[in-house]
Amino acid sequence: MDIDMILSMVSNPTRRRILEALVREPCYPLQLSREIGVSQQAIMKNLDLLEKNGMVVSHQVTSTMGPMRAMYAPTSEFTLVIDMRNRMFVTNIIEEDEAGVQEEIPKTENLDSARQEIAQIDREIEALERERSALVRKREQLIYSAMSKLGDDMTYGHRDLTYQLLNRPSEPTEDVIQDMDGGRGNIKKKLAEIDNAMRQ
Repeated sequence: MDIDMILSMVSNPTRRRILEALVREPCYPLQLSREIGVSQQAIMKNLDLLEKNGMVVSHQVTSTMGPMRAMYAPTSEFTLVIDMRNRMFVTNIIEEDEAGVQEEIPKTENLDSARQEIAQIDREIEALERERSALVRKREQLIYSAMSKLGDDMTYGHRDLTYQLLNRPSEPTEDVIQDMDGGRGNIKKKLAEIDNAMRQ
């Protein structure tokens, strides 16, 4: 999925409310209009945008009250993560693993027991998010520590190259260089100067 498209779609509060309603259950445009409290014309305009960008899909269903009607439903499941810290700006889309979808649905005895189980899951998610936040902070500090070794004689180009390499650690150095300026010799000279500064 394209992150720019997702951010564009969810930047609109009406579209966010439409998606919030559709993840609960598929809906007709008229249902959405009544639930959200905006005109059916505005609902259709936003549904068209969401469908064109692949976030919802419609299908025709038979109606007992007249002609067939369009029913809308979401098309995918994902988590969008944006980390904005000192020396770090990372966006990431985590799409639903197909294996996870096939897991057996847990059974619940009643409303109270379901709420208790969900509350426990929420606590576990919160603990994982705190652990993730600590790891992100450690990552940020490592980048800061490495960048601080660059002296005053280093140009913006040196700092940018260092930043790009640190923020893309799993990619080969040559690929990062290629993306930056086609692998011309001047950037390789900067890389040698950065390596020398890091060793001091």
